[in-house]
Amino acid sequence: MRKDYIAISIHEERLNGIDFVEKFWTERWDSFDRKIKTESITKREEYRIIKPFLKNIPVRGRILDAGCGMGEWTVFLADQGYDAVGLDISEKTILRLKELLPDYQFIHGDIRKTFFENDSFDACISWGVFEHYENGMGDCLKEVNRILKPNGWLFMSVPYQNWRHILRDALEFHNRSNRYKKNSYIQPHRFYQWRFTKGEIYQELELRGFRVKWINPIHKPEGVGRFLDWDFRIFKSGTFGYKLTHHLFSYLLPAFFISHMIMAVAQKFVKE
Repeated sequence: MRKDYIAISIHEERLNGIDFVEKFWTERWDSFDRKIKTESITKREEYRIIKPFLKNIPVRGRILDAGCGMGEWTVFLADQGYDAVGLDISEKTILRLKELLPDYQFIHGDIRKTFFENDSFDACISWGVFEHYENGMGDCLKEVNRILKPNGWLFMSVPYQNWRHILRDALEFHNRSNRYKKNSYIQPHRFYQWRFTKGEIYQELELRGFRVKWINPIHKPEGVGRFLDWDFRIFKSGTFGYKLTHHLFSYLLPAFFISHMIMAVAQKFVKE
């Protein structure tokens, strides 16, 4: 696992961990379009992967969208006939979703400690959430395991510690961070997220009572974009050269080297 940090203000430096996470995501969702857009979900890589597994979930099966953000997946799954519940740490975002979408279920809460009953969900989806807790994803996985029914499904993604990152992390620090000058940071920083290897995700899931059914890197184009923007800065974003290079690298570079996220499908293990 590898930590990522982000620059913060002096005020944010004083916040405790949970308040900082809530403030960060509240501001993040506030900056996005307020219209809930679900039409693109069927084209997303995550949906293509989970679609065959969703057939194992009963009609009106209960699904938790852990870290629902602007609620697209909650709305989409509910419209598909599932009993979908959106959970997010940003209270302001949840209040807004309840106001905009009163016919859907949205709840404010922390996935590490929810009030849901044991064995109360058929599945849980969580895209890019578990990595944001500095003590690791263990508490998230334990809580998800608790609230899932026996043989319940977990669909999750987290940032991938790909080989591009591994090679960059081997460089002298001042050669890989433009925020670090003259033996010190330009401004305060604090923890933002973990990055994980495939083996680390597999181990975390198996240790927390899951059996891994599928695990692989995803979002290769997004990873190529970060490579071009941060490391291979020859062409300006949006130019013909940038677009051509992005297309070629997306085709030529292997997923294990460049993909931005890693996704896993796991099932709650029930001892015989």
